[in-house]
Amino acid sequence: MMTGMWALYAREVKRFQKIFLDTVFSPLVTIGLYLSVFGVVAGDRVIGNLPYLAFVYVGLLSMMLINSSFSNPSFALIIAKNVGSIIDLQLVPIRNWQIGIAYALAALARGIITLSIAVVVTIWFIPLHGIAHPFLLILAIGLTGIEFGMLGVTFGFWAKNFESLTFMTTFVMQPMIFLAGVFYPVATLPHPWGIVSQFNPIHHNINFIRYAVTGYSDGTPWISIIVVGGLTLVIFAVMNFVTRRNLQIS
Repeated sequence: MMTGMWALYAREVKRFQKIFLDTVFSPLVTIGLYLSVFGVVAGDRVIGNLPYLAFVYVGLLSMMLINSSFSNPSFALIIAKNVGSIIDLQLVPIRNWQIGIAYALAALARGIITLSIAVVVTIWFIPLHGIAHPFLLILAIGLTGIEFGMLGVTFGFWAKNFESLTFMTTFVMQPMIFLAGVFYPVATLPHPWGIVSQFNPIHHNINFIRYAVTGYSDGTPWISIIVVGGLTLVIFAVMNFVTRRNLQIS
């Protein structure tokens, strides 16, 4: 069964490689535009001991990883429903959680590829000097990619059409990302908004990655690490339930 899971993973990786330009070019344009604007507007502003442009840069990379990891499986599964190929997943001799994990790992692979290319292209213009916590960065990227990959699987099985996906990304995911501290430290928000932001789960993903890269954290970094790890386990359980329910043959 593990062989089947890795075969499904390989199939998904090949699928997004066929749309490689869209996978990579669109996020690169987005991050380039943001960096151009903030590079002009922010000037020499500093947050803690961290240049503001570096602060925003890590937030944008985190946003790119989250969006790529979520969109890859959700789009793939909704397309499979529309064309009828979802029946393949109902007949394949793989456990439900392995199907979900295969899609989530492919989402992580897409996120890492997109992230790596974006860093290679843009890092030369950013005032970053090394990585503060390399091992934590590996853990942060892995957990974030898997977490939002599994969330994408969950929503892909649950959603009936692309309109539902558009609603989720436009009116739920994007507001949560923009209010998660991508462009500003939530610790500087007036009361009670700083506390409210701590209950935004995406804030903890961004804070975890930013702490691993720069050493800067909004609040206690270990809280973010625990929240990200705990949510990953919760989303795994939800994904397994939704996958099993939607792949039952009636």
